[in-house]
Amino acid sequence: MAGIFSGNTFPDHKVIAVWAVCSFSVMIFPAFYFNKKLVFFFILGLIFWSGYLLIHIKLIPDLPSNHICNYLDSKKIIITGRVVSFAKHYEKKYTVTLLCRTIETKNNIKQKVTGKINLNIYGYAEKGLDKKGQNEKIPGYGDILLFKSSIKSVRNFMNPGAFDYEKFLKLKAIYGTAYTYQEKIKILTRPDQVGFFSQLIRKIEKLRINYYYFILNHTKHSDSGKILASLVTGKKEVLCPEVRDLFSKAGISHLLAISGLHLSIVGTLFFYCFYKCLSVMPALLISGRSRKLAGILTLVPLIGYAIFSGFSPSTQRAFLMISVLLLSFVCEKEKDILSSLSVAGILILLMDSSALFSISFQLSFVAVTFIICGVSLLKNNILFKKQSFVLKKNLFAKMGLMACVSFFAGLGTLPLTAHYFNMVSSISLISNLIFIPVIGFVVLPLGLISLACFVCFPSLAVFIINVCSILVSFSITVCEWLVCIPFSWSRTITFQWSEIAAIYLGIISVFFLLKGHRKSPAVLFALSIVLLMANASNVSLKKAVPENLTITIIDVGQGNSALIQTLNGKNILVDGGGFSDISSFDTGRFIIAPFLWHKRIRSIDSVILTHPDSDHLNGLVFILQNFQVGTLIKNSDKRNSKKYTDLINTCKERNIRIFNPLTQGKYLDFGTARLIFYGSFQERFSDDFNNNSLVFKIAYNNFSMLFPGDILLQREKRLSMNNELDLHSDILLSPHHGSSTSSSKIFLDKVHPKSVIISCGRKNKYGFPHSMVLKRYEKQEIDIFRTDEDGAIFISSNGKDHNIKTYKGR
Repeated sequence: MAGIFSGNTFPDHKVIAVWAVCSFSVMIFPAFYFNKKLVFFFILGLIFWSGYLLIHIKLIPDLPSNHICNYLDSKKIIITGRVVSFAKHYEKKYTVTLLCRTIETKNNIKQKVTGKINLNIYGYAEKGLDKKGQNEKIPGYGDILLFKSSIKSVRNFMNPGAFDYEKFLKLKAIYGTAYTYQEKIKILTRPDQVGFFSQLIRKIEKLRINYYYFILNHTKHSDSGKILASLVTGKKEVLCPEVRDLFSKAGISHLLAISGLHLSIVGTLFFYCFYKCLSVMPALLISGRSRKLAGILTLVPLIGYAIFSGFSPSTQRAFLMISVLLLSFVCEKEKDILSSLSVAGILILLMDSSALFSISFQLSFVAVTFIICGVSLLKNNILFKKQSFVLKKNLFAKMGLMACVSFFAGLGTLPLTAHYFNMVSSISLISNLIFIPVIGFVVLPLGLISLACFVCFPSLAVFIINVCSILVSFSITVCEWLVCIPFSWSRTITFQWSEIAAIYLGIISVFFLLKGHRKSPAVLFALSIVLLMANASNVSLKKAVPENLTITIIDVGQGNSALIQTLNGKNILVDGGGFSDISSFDTGRFIIAPFLWHKRIRSIDSVILTHPDSDHLNGLVFILQNFQVGTLIKNSDKRNSKKYTDLINTCKERNIRIFNPLTQGKYLDFGTARLIFYGSFQERFSDDFNNNSLVFKIAYNNFSMLFPGDILLQREKRLSMNNELDLHSDILLSPHHGSSTSSSKIFLDKVHPKSVIISCGRKNKYGFPHSMVLKRYEKQEIDIFRTDEDGAIFISSNGKDHNIKTYKGR
């Protein structure tokens, strides 16, 4: 782990690592003869540098000249490739991973290539499925496909605190994304090209998809049916964000994905069945071999279920962990469970060194470690005394044990959950006590029984599914009631790694103290306090009264969003970005909120919606639902869309004041900073949402920046010709993302900015910013900054001067 972490942090020392591996390997053998005490040192060195090399190979691979990454962001080409993953089914598309074989350019030049890409296939609709939910035209595992598409490179949103999606896919050896339609795909697979293994995987996938739609169709695509389908088949992409949030708030989101808990339950059930069957044979029972043989046989259905559920990386790790624990049980080493857990971790990291940075890997091992150590503290408790045999069989004792296990798992994963998901559930212990028995030990086994029945006994399978659906619906209702309890859950800022380390050191010191140690708890606790104090002093310095007004133009792709932070600590969010209404990507959830939590912001004084177009509006709904917001500032425009309705309803539910500056006042003061809104009272400028945008300027002493929304030429002229308005600003946020219909000469002359910032998506379909507009900026010697090239833009001003920095270091 230390080697992998070092390789990730300092990845540019491959030559040193190779020499170190060779040196330590050679030195091990002489050490056996001259100084055996050094052997352990050399072995540790070898393991460390091996870990360094393993992660280096993934982060900086030596790619061949014909790798697909050399053909990214080009024009459309003809691509052939083989499907190497199960399909993920979304509402309007499905996604597979493709191992590319050949490409053919416009000049009919065919080349062999290698490398994996994600292929998104649209035009997929349920009406194209047969009665079983299967469409023979849908590509399956091992199919060779031919289609025409351009391959887009993977790009991160360049903001502080953002998820590194590019690295996430790179560690999976995926370097691009292609898009096509189902009717435009040709499947070239011949029967002789499908081997035995591929045929087996295809049959499993077909069974999985058939059963998946069998559940959805008989539950009428209800939330309870989707949860059941996810629980049994592992296809969690079907779940809507609201359901995911509900389970996260209750602290039971781990129930929605195939994890160690699911495989443990499945393994326990099969072990019990095998043991009961084998116990019929007296010879096996007396010799004790029935338990060992049952443990070995349990591995077969476990791997079958792991493959059936998609065999995702998290499922693979859970399967390997449980397999090692089962084998330690067979070898009568079950008491040395920490060593077994370590062996499982080593095997997982040898197979995939990047697993160390996986959330599921970290949560799983931390949870299991805390359960093991926590339960060891309770050995003197009456629940664990060997002589208290009656109590061990008592229901209350078992519930107490289950409560302890849930408590220790929750305690261990709490810092990581707060760091990764910015959420803490105070009712997780109660929720797990309720829902693990219901969903884990009742719904999941019944779902597996239904799976076994649905081919030969569909009526029985439907009956079982209906029973499961009722139980899941009951669970949803109870969940909704629990999360409505005040303080049952809360959003948190993003914990820093130093804070997480301090928390774990504090917990470990308490553990050693309870185990009877004296010196080590004091040292660990003191180190924990030092880390917390250092972090607190660092935070207090940042939170001290700032000397500068700061403005961050957030990279939200094709849209607008900005954060203004005043000298008196006020936070103002301008627009929330957003993709089209048919897109499932929420900029508020995945871009703006992580950025705000990273900046340790949980409350926003004012949110400004310049106009209700999707690329300004859609990201704000999540922000209003998950942050403390004082006021929503907007114009009089309304929009007939779900997002706009959700926005207004959220304001009503959370008592957020709605303020219209065009009818209620032109100025808003935030200490030394002032927002000045431009527009006539009670006047509607146009039927176009863009032209009706709120236009305002943030002014702080001699510094100012103009936010014009998406106004077009007509509104620009109207503002420019009004001599009573002072539009002059040091910085201009480019109107309408640099469109040719905006940034007119008369408007630029009136504003006369030193710099202009263009918020737009990389290679967007609108062609923003327009080349004519860029030339106009250059002609007036205006410095140009772009979020698609520079990432987030950071502006700081002391009221006299200002400076501009970018995420990419410009």
